[in-house]
Amino acid sequence: MCFVVMVYSKKTSRWLVQFALYVYVASELEWQKLKSENDTSIKTTLDNQIPTTTPAANMASDRKHMCCICGRRFRTAAMLVVHMRIHTGERPYACQVPGCDKRFAQASGLQYHTRTHSDATPYICSDCGRQFRHPGLLSAHLAVHTGIRRFCCDECGSAFIMLSHLRRHQRVHSAEQPFACSKCPVRFKFSWGLRRHERAMHLGEKPFVCSVCDKAFAEIGNLRTHVRTHTGERPFVCCVCNQCFTQSSSLKTHMRLHSLGSNASDESPMVSDLLRPESPVSLNESRSPKAMLITD
Repeated sequence: MCFVVMVYSKKTSRWLVQFALYVYVASELEWQKLKSENDTSIKTTLDNQIPTTTPAANMASDRKHMCCICGRRFRTAAMLVVHMRIHTGERPYACQVPGCDKRFAQASGLQYHTRTHSDATPYICSDCGRQFRHPGLLSAHLAVHTGIRRFCCDECGSAFIMLSHLRRHQRVHSAEQPFACSKCPVRFKFSWGLRRHERAMHLGEKPFVCSVCDKAFAEIGNLRTHVRTHTGERPFVCCVCNQCFTQSSSLKTHMRLHSLGSNASDESPMVSDLLRPESPVSLNESRSPKAMLITD
């Protein structure tokens, strides 16, 4: 680039000023010409090295139909129409089964739902022969055979086969209680807790009946505990003294005696006597005054 320095004075003639301006303009034009040529060559080199179209550009060019609400793009206008139902809430596909008022935004959702009204189970497990209405249920069932538990709880490390089981388990660690009773302000973490509450407290239903004595219960767990009175089963065993119980609550109460016995001092031998297994003792220690009178 040519730089021209001019010193203005009274002696500077008119033609000299014009000549200096001409030289300055000419040099500036020459500089702009060289710069544009260099930029063009650099751009041409970069264009030869970089692909003219990127995958993102190809995707954007393929998806010409854009949602005016969220900006998502689609390949066809029909796909955009289906997507717009998410924003509008439109559900044009209604279930035709009498008494069912379910509606869906897509025809595939209606087809998936229609199988719940039929007994058709076209998806069969190749390992055990169990049949399912939906392919998703079959996929979830296959994990039972593989034993893979992909979904782990971040709080306690428990692993689950299905994602829905993990989400249900996570309510144990949170204060979430999504199931509310319609007749009282009580809320529950799980649906089975709400059903049990409604049967016992509001409906008075006792659907679980003992087959031996016809006694009815509101919860199946209470029925199982009751049946043990007929069978004599005692599945809850003390790990200290091997004493058996029909209920887990009875075992917990019994274990407190062991904890009291281990902390008991020599001044309170009565608790340790309760925990001590039966052992031979002398006749003088075992006889009461009344027994001595009878034996004597």
